[in-house]
Amino acid sequence: MSAASVLSDALAIISPPHRWAKQAIALDARGNEVRPLDERAKRFCMVGAIQRVQASAVDYSAAILALRAQCGKQSIFEFNDGHGHKAVLSCMRRAIAAAEAGAA
Repeated sequence: MSAASVLSDALAIISPPHRWAKQAIALDARGNEVRPLDERAKRFCMVGAIQRVQASAVDYSAAILALRAQCGKQSIFEFNDGHGHKAVLSCMRRAIAAAEAGAA
């Protein structure tokens, strides 16, 4: 697995708007906060989706760094919570492209 594949898998998780979360890393169907790997988790922020992928520590760190670089002056959490779903997906797509370019 690579940073780009981790990010691609995470993007697939939160692409449907009903699978994306704000103000929490992961939520269950009732809106209660849960851990990203909890079987009850249904909605995720960007970081929660990356954690849900269960990558190696190296690939997880590389994915987080690639995503962080695309969030401007905001943290990943600030970007996720302060923007709409389309902007979040666009940010993740930019991170995937950057990770792919860095791996080439």
